[in-house]
Amino acid sequence: MRPHLQIALRDSTTATRSYVIVNPLLAKHLPSVPSVSLEYFKQLGDEVAVTCKGERVLVIGFAETATAVGAAVAHTIEDAVYVHTTRETLAPPSESGGKLVAEFLEEHSHARNQALYLREQLRDLSKYDRLVFVEDEITTGKTILNFLRNVAYRGKITVSALVFNGFDEGAFAEYDADFCCLQKVGYFRRLEFSGLPNPRSGVDIGLYHDKCAELAGKIASAVSVTDIKDKDVLVLGTEEFMYPALMLGLEIEKTARGVKSHSTTRTPLLPQSGADYPLHSRQSFSSPYEGERVTYLYNLASCDTVIIITDALGSGGEALIGAVQNRGCVNIYFVRIRNAS
Repeated sequence: MRPHLQIALRDSTTATRSYVIVNPLLAKHLPSVPSVSLEYFKQLGDEVAVTCKGERVLVIGFAETATAVGAAVAHTIEDAVYVHTTRETLAPPSESGGKLVAEFLEEHSHARNQALYLREQLRDLSKYDRLVFVEDEITTGKTILNFLRNVAYRGKITVSALVFNGFDEGAFAEYDADFCCLQKVGYFRRLEFSGLPNPRSGVDIGLYHDKCAELAGKIASAVSVTDIKDKDVLVLGTEEFMYPALMLGLEIEKTARGVKSHSTTRTPLLPQSGADYPLHSRQSFSSPYEGERVTYLYNLASCDTVIIITDALGSGGEALIGAVQNRGCVNIYFVRIRNAS
């Protein structure tokens, strides 16, 4: 069962993600036939149950959109304990029986604060062989990671959702994790290459050009042909790192239906809606080179595949990736280049 998913824009100035995937079988934003929705949720539960057969399991659904699918998934697992997170403040334990286990952030949301409560006899997480996390849709997995780091849980986990939206399973590399979903939307992959001369300190232009062309061929070979063949592709450079992006775009043009290239910039400009005005949209985010500095991206359009290419080192780049995802671009490659010393 693969429902037709659509993108809706958020009406919120507080959310850091500008869109929501609308799933017509979720029985949330759109009305759905109950039996159809519950059967759909059960399909995810059947996949999850395979990962935790015979184990003591705590299933955690995420408020508010995954509370029903979380319950349905838990119901497929024998003797599972089910709890969902909440944005509500529960009554004191003497009245409700629930005690606070963790508070954490859902950073992209209009309602960022989440909490998990459990009754006293259920709240020792170490007694569970596995935690099963259930979402309606996962893009980065950061909300689950925020929870895990707040509770310092190191047992087995299952990360599950009806939809993986360009989700990079590598974000959970430090955990003993299984992954389950019914539908994958988009693709995310990190690549790294080295040996490009650095024009910031002077280069022989012929050598630099040839090395950029050689690098472009390597990157194009590493990208899945299904993500570029007969597709519209954007090759996105970062600030000063423009020529390698254009050379990669030139290489991709041999296969893709259409290729565009532009780059992020330090320059703050104002977008306007007029047809004769050049800049119609702007994303601002932390620079992948210096996290405390703002950088900008203009006229980012949705396309089939985005290839980000940068020589920024370290952990920078997440904000840029998020800006691309916020425009509904879900096939994403993040290519980091280490310049020759």
